Amino acid sequence: MSEPAARYSPPPAAILAAPPTGRCRQPLALPGIGCALQPEAAPCPGNARPLPGHRRRAVLLGAAALALSACGLDAARAGPAHQETPSPPAGTPAATAATAEPSAPPALTSAGDGGPAGDEAAIATAIEQTLARRAAALAAGDRAAFLATIDQRNLTWRRIQSDVFEANARRGPPDRSTVTRVQPKPGGYYKAWIDITPAGASRPARWVVWVFHPSDQGWLLAEPLNDELGTRRTLESEHFILAYYPWDDDVIDRMAAVAEQGHAKATTRLGATPDRKAQLSVNPTYASHSGLQEVGVLAAYLSGTKSMILVRSLESYGAGSTAVGQSQEERLLTAVTHEYTHLINDQIVPLVKEPEWMQEGLAVYISDDLWPDVMRSALRAGRTVPLEKASDIISWKLDPARGYTQADITLAYAESGYAVAYFIQRFGQSAFFDLARAFAESRRWDESFRQVAGISWEQFQSDWLAWVRPQVGA
Repeated sequence: MSEPAARYSPPPAAILAAPPTGRCRQPLALPGIGCALQPEAAPCPGNARPLPGHRRRAVLLGAAALALSACGLDAARAGPAHQETPSPPAGTPAATAATAEPSAPPALTSAGDGGPAGDEAAIATAIEQTLARRAAALAAGDRAAFLATIDQRNLTWRRIQSDVFEANARRGPPDRSTVTRVQPKPGGYYKAWIDITPAGASRPARWVVWVFHPSDQGWLLAEPLNDELGTRRTLESEHFILAYYPWDDDVIDRMAAVAEQGHAKATTRLGATPDRKAQLSVNPTYASHSGLQEVGVLAAYLSGTKSMILVRSLESYGAGSTAVGQSQEERLLTAVTHEYTHLINDQIVPLVKEPEWMQEGLAVYISDDLWPDVMRSALRAGRTVPLEKASDIISWKLDPARGYTQADITLAYAESGYAVAYFIQRFGQSAFFDLARAFAESRRWDESFRQVAGISWEQFQSDWLAWVRPQVGA
């Protein structure tokens, strides 16, 4: 049985197109895709407050965002890591690529101040017992037994786990979880590095880092309460101001390094740089920011702010699962690059004035998160959709009023990414933004397209579909 994996594949975090004002679209769990949501009253970094009317762009994780094995999206694709060394102000921790070692699950050893290795081995064994009960409850569809394995004090956490149960109950035999390392955290919590071996397999396919807390019922899967996270702090790197909790002291330098790599990648490929430092709100729990309270959302750009990106902490439940041999930093890089592309795009041409397929397609393209398998399957099955339809799907996602499915959303992001790749290869990147500006001013799509591209919109749709077939082997 699988749970939400963390595969960043847009149409989740770099992912979203802004829906019409006044309407809130719920983010869906897609690989690396983003959704545009209306902002809610939620804690923001420092004294910042959500700005009225700004939509939230969310990065969703993988087409199976609710299925650990897939999400994170099936094998999270990450683009090449362009390292850039930030220059933090004097007195702040160095946030450089050199200090960001990839996070891979190490062997079980003493974590230092958590007691002797023997005690930690006992904790690891107890956590494995909890995970076994959890997996068995999912396989049997036993909701009460499943919820008995989580910390009930946190109502947001209980809701998230209820969603996980509903999405994954009775979907197959249980996976096997092996704790490879534990690390003490404040308040009696422990982080656990866990290898997950799919049912019937002989070796792990992915790994996660989850948090547990002891109770009278044993060790429970948990997230700390907001008042246990500490008071927000800031870390300033060359191009970012990261607002984070003391809880994340052990991962914040690595996250800053990844953000700088995302900046280098996005600005190099776009040929544009933001006019200010971006604010990165780092959130270790589902309750720490209302913009990241949906399962499968890895990161989100707050559309219209021109500067604010929400992101999940490394080594948290919300970060999802990672394929064996891959680091969480690789997946985070894809998500940050996707969302940072939205931020830069929003400074060039307001996202609310661009078609959704252009917004999301550009973020998918720049973050190197194209989905050839999805595109190939759709072409072979003859189920591609016009790009106008892709925009509608991205905008509405799983809203019951439209009746779109997760497969529809995944395809919409895949088509958008390849269509933008074709447009830029044929007409140039400057023409992409020329088209966005022309449409933003005239609001006449066919006329704007012909003016910039020199061909009709219908001809372009025919041409890009013909081009993409050999690209994906269809």
